[in-house]
Amino acid sequence: MPKYRDIIVSPAAEWSLKDIESFKSGTIGPANAGEFVDNLLLSSLSAIAEDPTCYRFNAMLSGYGVQLRERLDPDSEYRVIYDCDDKTIEILVFVSMKQDLESALYRYLVLQ
Repeated sequence: MPKYRDIIVSPAAEWSLKDIESFKSGTIGPANAGEFVDNLLLSSLSAIAEDPTCYRFNAMLSGYGVQLRERLDPDSEYRVIYDCDDKTIEILVFVSMKQDLESALYRYLVLQ
């Protein structure tokens, strides 16, 4: 297994985490929402860094010829879309599994 030197969190991923925190603030309160987002980010980074190639390519994106992997978080209803090569992992976006992925990706691509 290659040793990964760089993990990049893209601006769209940061923005999507802020959106999740804002949404969760309304249901679990601001402090808990901040903790939820921190845990989501840290657990995702840890799991992906351990073995980035163990997660599948997203089926919808593969249908468009885009080979990006996704990790479904077992402790929440969120997925993380990411890319990796031999040395770098790039976290691209966090999206609820209840959201339309195509619309969410379009939103972050257009509005970023």
